[in-house]
Amino acid sequence: METGDLLFHLAAALLVGSAAMRSLRGVRLFAIAAGIAALGWGLVNGGAGALVAWAAVFVAANGAQLALAARRRRIGAMRAEERALLEDILRVEDPARQRRLIGLLTWRDAEPGEVLIRQGQPHPPLIYIASGAAGIELDGRLVGVAGEGDFLGDMSVATGEPASTAVVVTNPMRIAEVDRVALAQMAEVAPEIGAAFDSALNRALAAKIRRMNEAAATRGSAGSPGHLPG
Repeated sequence: METGDLLFHLAAALLVGSAAMRSLRGVRLFAIAAGIAALGWGLVNGGAGALVAWAAVFVAANGAQLALAARRRRIGAMRAEERALLEDILRVEDPARQRRLIGLLTWRDAEPGEVLIRQGQPHPPLIYIASGAAGIELDGRLVGVAGEGDFLGDMSVATGEPASTAVVVTNPMRIAEVDRVALAQMAEVAPEIGAAFDSALNRALAAKIRRMNEAAATRGSAGSPGHLPG
């Protein structure tokens, strides 16, 4: 059997095989292979212009769909902690913006006793707490607690001042450190990214103030005032 005939039958067999695939990905892969074989058959048989052109379009279209599917799988494979931060806290649903934000985050574990922020620290890190808890200390005295869903260092981001309190891990934590420099740079070219963080930090700050007021009311006049971390 000549090469041209072999490529023709291969293309036909692959195209039939694609119909037997159970997954869309399998269909696309077989279709691409069939298109490449058809492209080869056209070139071997004198480069039939129309056939070669349509085979190339067929391969390109299926390749593009395969790439889009892979992209959707990567987005869908976000960890639960990333999804909670991006969708629930920052309220960003656009996949492209989500990918840009993921690049700003460094996820890690923090063990009890680790000092996340020092009192008086200039430009303290901006930290999101996915789980666990940390104590807020003023001059070595515990004045508050931060936990899941809270931000640390947000007051310094808002005011530009050094950290007013220290933050020390009390329970094993899972945290995301936000690259403040990269965030500022990204906000200049993509204002919607900066706006998402600003809104999230404002909501977090309002929640902290509400908790602080509730705690102060519970303690009564005998209690000491609470302090916000960072």
